[in-house]
Parts: sequence; structure tokens; C-alpha cells
Amino acid sequence: MPRSPEPGSLRIAAWNIEHLAAENGMGCAPRDDAGYQRVTAIIDEVGADIWLLQEIENEAALARVFDPSQWTFHVEARPAGEPGAYPLSRGRDDGTRLTMQSTAIAVRRGIDHVALPALAELDVEGQDRLRWGVAITLTGETPLDLMSIHLKSGCFSGDDAPACPVFFDQVPVLESWIDERNAAGRGVIVGGDFNRRLEVDGDSVWLDLNDGDPAPLRLAGAGIGPRCNPRYAEFIDFIMLNEEAARQKVDGSFSETTFSGPRERHPSDHCPIAVDVAWPG
Repeated sequence: MPRSPEPGSLRIAAWNIEHLAAENGMGCAPRDDAGYQRVTAIIDEVGADIWLLQEIENEAALARVFDPSQWTFHVEARPAGEPGAYPLSRGRDDGTRLTMQSTAIAVRRGIDHVALPALAELDVEGQDRLRWGVAITLTGETPLDLMSIHLKSGCFSGDDAPACPVFFDQVPVLESWIDERNAAGRGVIVGGDFNRRLEVDGDSVWLDLNDGDPAPLRLAGAGIGPRCNPRYAEFIDFIMLNEEAARQKVDGSFSETTFSGPRERHPSDHCPIAVDVAWPG
């Protein structure tokens, strides 16, 4: 279990909650009341102050697992499709369909922040199917910009998968957003589901993002392999910090929260990761 954040610090977590729908029995990971309670139990266990989230249907879905009186929600404003327009869930024969998969941020009430414009340009196809980046600024003497992202799936390594051209079009959009803030001397944290094994030696995407211009990037927990699922030896979920944010990172604070019991009772097919940063506010 992750330890509690140190006084004067914030815990920032990233988690793809796997098709978190607003209603029982909906989506490709349909949940009953106990299923939503398992998600809430993990949220409580991690003890984060800010969550960078993926695969969220809407604010009502967040309210199933976060108490709205204790949290402020920021959910991607990309238009949702009609329920019947979403495809049937792969690997299931119960008629369930995909629901809206949005990025989102949940901030514990009392933490001063403002919403930033979403990075809608990540929808490089312009068809409202690719997820935007949702962003906020923690206000203070040295503002800290945070963004939740969920990049195109299917280009996990190399460059020859069918999804790679679209994925590679998204990378410079993200890089430009980070570089603009780097150049202004702002702290930047980008977290979420990158759908890419960035820590594979010589990965071209990591080399592009971390080209040192104007400042290098860091991966929280670099060199620490995942324990979420024994099938996977590398992370695809990351919390990425620029140089200014990395100076605020609490040493040794990176954690991954794993699940016990049979897979069908796990709260998600991804495990949350978290890091603490010094924050006087």
C-alpha cells in the first residue's frame, strides 16, 4: 500500500479505469454496485490528491467512484456519439457496447487550480474519435501544468503496426504542448495511457519527446518495471515530468498499486501509478 503523502506535498496519480460507465451493466467492462465499490476502494488506497484519468464516460461516471462533494471534475468535452452508434464490445457476447471514453482529471477540493484549454489537436483525424488532453494549472508562485492523455492504441512499439501513422501524428502535438511550457519555465506533468512502451531501449517516440530541447523529460519510476499483469514486462502508462516538475518530485515516491484476487474481480485492466511532488500550497 502506498504511504501517505509527506506534509507539503501532493500525490498525483494516473489510472485508466477501463470503461468506467455511469450506469450499472453498461460498457465493455460492465460493473455492478460492488464493482464500483472496488474502484472506490483503490482510489482510497492510493490516497492521491489529483487523478489523471482515462476511459471515463462522463461526470456521472466519476461520481460513481469519487464523492462530488470532495472532488472537482474536469472531463473532456469531445462530443459523445449516440449510444447505439458505438461498436459491440470485443470478446463479449452479451450485447454490451463501447461507451464514451474520455480523459478526465479529478482534483481534491481545496487545491487551488484553474482549467486550461483542452488539447483537442490530439484528435489528428478530426472525427471526434481520438481523445483530447484535459489540462489544469495548479496556481501558485511556480505554476504547475498537468494534463491527462490517452493516445491512440495499437502502436505499442516499432513503427509498422496499422495504428502507427495516426499515433505518430499525435506525438508532435503533445511535444509542442510540452515544449511551449518548457520554454516559459513552467512545471509540466503529463500522465496517463500513452499506449507505448517508452522505456524499451531506443524507442523512437521517447527519443522524439525527450530530445532535450529546451529541457529533458523524466519518467516517474523510470527503470521500475510493472507488476500489474505478469503478461506485460513494460509500462504503457506513465507520469512524465519536465525538468522544472522533476525538481519538485519527492525522491522514492513513485508507486504502482496492484490488485489481488481473480482477474474478473479486478477493478480495471490497468493499475494506477502515482508520484508525490512538493507543493507548498
